[in-house]
Formats: sequence, structure tokens, C-alpha cells
Amino acid sequence: MPTSRILLITLLLILLPRTQIEAQPFPEAFGHLKKLEQKQHARVTVLLTDLSTHTPIISYRTEDPFCPASLMKIPTTGAFLALRGRNYRFQTSIGIRGILLGDTLQGELVIGASGDPSLASHYIDDRQRFIREIAELLHRWGIRLITGGVVLDLRGFPTPTYGEYWPDEDLNEYYGAPASGFNIADNYADVYLRSTRDSLLAETNIASLSLPTAVEVETGRRMHLDLGVSAGGDSLLLSGLARSALHAHHRRMPLVDPPRFLTLWLREGLKQWGIEVRTTPSPLQTNAQIGISRLGVYSSLRADTLIRITNHRSANIYAEAFAYHLNDSTQRRGSLPVSVRNYWRQRLQLTASQFTPYDGSGLSPHGRITAQTLSKMLHALWEDDRLRAPFLASLPEVGVAGTVRKIQIHPDVRAYVKSGSIRGVRGYAGYLQWGDKWYSLVFMANNLRNSAEAKLAFGHFVSELFVSPPPPPKHQKKGKKHSKSSARKAKRSRRSR
Repeated sequence: MPTSRILLITLLLILLPRTQIEAQPFPEAFGHLKKLEQKQHARVTVLLTDLSTHTPIISYRTEDPFCPASLMKIPTTGAFLALRGRNYRFQTSIGIRGILLGDTLQGELVIGASGDPSLASHYIDDRQRFIREIAELLHRWGIRLITGGVVLDLRGFPTPTYGEYWPDEDLNEYYGAPASGFNIADNYADVYLRSTRDSLLAETNIASLSLPTAVEVETGRRMHLDLGVSAGGDSLLLSGLARSALHAHHRRMPLVDPPRFLTLWLREGLKQWGIEVRTTPSPLQTNAQIGISRLGVYSSLRADTLIRITNHRSANIYAEAFAYHLNDSTQRRGSLPVSVRNYWRQRLQLTASQFTPYDGSGLSPHGRITAQTLSKMLHALWEDDRLRAPFLASLPEVGVAGTVRKIQIHPDVRAYVKSGSIRGVRGYAGYLQWGDKWYSLVFMANNLRNSAEAKLAFGHFVSELFVSPPPPPKHQKKGKKHSKSSARKAKRSRRSR
């Protein structure tokens, strides 16, 4: 062989990542991921790290950028927890402005924005707490009638924008609603439709509260509906096209402008507490706080509870609200998670190729992160005494809870991971416990034709870890050969432990 060719091959071997040319430990476990990659012509990355020694155990494609899907919620919730603290609560101010004559407020109920994602949320047991606390404050002042309606103070919280980098087909889905200074019922409404030969009947609920709904819908073969607020602000407006012969059809519809829906929801809710709030043609938002009498403050649940909801339920609106809240008022005009991005890039000294988020939730297919970067984030959260316990508690246990409850793994391995899935993408990242040792794990698969196979491969991969020992060192003498049947029995015995 010519000397030049030998030198070239030697150079290539040096430059190739070690994980590509060396055998991985736990070959049975790693084999499931390789089969997935080969069968679907997909790209897979995995990084398993011993948290006590910071030693990578299995490392494959760790420096290649991957789309993380909802694994993007890990840097988002981690940054929010670090920057705001586990005890942080969103504070929504409640006040009145005007003249009080008897039980009548000739003026306005004024609510100050905080960006709280959990107002009347479907993930919170007491959805009516916000309305109830406002009603109790008004009752203390003896107020039964408000002539000037509800005014929302949105200073510092610009008009909400949709995710600029979200797929168009997701923008009309309930999980694709925008974050705002005010978020209500996870920013979607439950619409129940029933069509007759001549008309379409609709009932619309926001946080289990039925709201008056005007219908301007034509029936036909296609289905395309929009939900808004009527020009007078006294009812919802359902418009568009609906299929004929609908029977008890249910749709979750995103709230395009959550603050406008909040005012109507508040008015209807307070009515049940004996408080009338009249609809006025005046603007629903204000930039002034002149002449306000403070009644009180509505406090959300603690941040560690909200983050647990986010990661257990993979709640997009919570993650988007965290990223939106961390941004300053100028950054909130767009949908990029600027503060989340800057926090991690500065803390871990990351480059754009290692971490480029396009939203806080991972709904965008354009976001990129490397397995090495995500592993560093998990390690940073683990090493911080303030963050370890609340962040670990935010991750659902595999086979037990949340979005990973249906994944089956070996009973001796405990795994607490966030899942991520959009079209062509599946991923899992978090922490594993084997005996008294802890490990971080990142697994991502891109360009999948069937993401369900990636879910199965991940379960098999985790089940084979630690249960099947790695191969003996090369210098170890080979023992007596075993028959195929005895090898199968030994393998079954190891799995049953």
C-alpha cells in the first residue's frame, strides 16, 4: 500500500469520533438503537453519563445537532427554576378605578398582567379560584355592579404572537395557542357542535364555564372553524365551515387573543357570584394605572409545582409562558426564547451550533441541540443543591406517570425522563437510578418514519442497561464455549433479575 494512502487512513481514524470506531459497552442495549437507525434510515444520538464521576458510559453522535421536540422544555423549565426560584409565584394584581356609589362602581375592574400560565388551567384542581378570589374582594367592598367593564393592564406584555417558527398546521390546534400577558384555561376553549339539516348548534366552554356564542357557520363537506369575540364584546363568535350531520362533535380550539377571551370569561363568571359587569365599547387594554385602588393580588401555585405540570403533562402553553415571562418587554414582541437561550449559552459557554432554540416548548421543528449540551444541562441542574430536588420531581417516572407511563422497562431500573415527540422526532432525557448510583441519559432520534418504534427501542435500551454486563476486556482468556440453548437461558436469567 502506498505510504500516502496509509497516512490518509491513519489521519481519518484519528479524526473520527471515538464512539464511531470503538465498541460500545452494553452492546445488547446499544444494539436496539443501531437497529432503529438502520431500519428507518434515521439519525440517533445517545449519551449515558455517570453523575458521580462525570464519566460518559455510552456516547454516540453526541456533538451532532438534533431536533429535540419537547425535550426543549428541559432548558426552558431549568432556566425558569434557576432564574426565578422554586418558590416563585406569578402575581396578578386586582384593582378598581372610578366612583363607588352604594353597591355600584361607576368605573372599571382593572386586572394587571403577570404572564401566569395557570389561570383556570385544566391541570389545576380548582379552576374557579381566580374568579372566586376576585368576587370575594369585590364583595368586601360591597360591589354588585360595575358599569365600566373589565380593563386589562398589559404594560410590559405586548400583544401575543404565534410561534413564528411553528408549522402552519399546528396554528389551528389547541396545543399551538400563543402565550400572553394573560393566559386563560391553557388558551383553548372546548366547543361542542351538533348540526341539523338547517343549522349548526354550538356550546362553548372555557374552563368548564359556558359562554354565550354566536354562530356564523356554513355547513358542507369541509371543516374549518375560527373562534373569536364579537365586535360588541358580549359573546363569542364561531365562524367558518363545518361538515353537515355532526353529532356531539367536540373540538378544542385555540384562543387567538387570550386577553379578549379573559374579559368575557370574567364577566360571565362574576355573574354567578351575583356581580354584574356591563359590557362597554371602551378598549379592553390600557397602558395607564392612574387612580387605581388596589384590592389585592392573586398568586399562582409555586414555580416548582407549575414546572412539574409542564414536564409531566408536556404542557406547551406553560413552557411558552415561562420563556415569554423571562424575556424583557422588547424581547416579548417576538416568539424566540431569548432569555432561555442566553442563560444557557452563558452558563455553559455554548455556541449556536450546540444550542439554538426557536421556542420554549419544542413545537418548532427548527430548534437544535446536541446530546452533549443537553447532558451538560442535566448535570448543571443535578449539581445545584437549589435545583436538583425540584427539577428531579418535575420529571415523570417511566412506567408510572405522565407522558412516559406506558413505557415498560426492567423493574430494577428507575428512570425519570422528559419525553419529546413531533413528526419524525422522538426523544427522552433525564435521570436513571441503578442501585445507589445515578446517571443522566439523553436519547434523540430524528428523521423517523415511525416514531412508535423509537419508543419501543428506548424501552428495550433502558431495560438492557446494567442488567446485562458489558463484554469482558479483550485480554481476558476465553472460557469454555456454551451451546446456543444455554446462552439463551443465561440471557433470560439476567433479564428476570
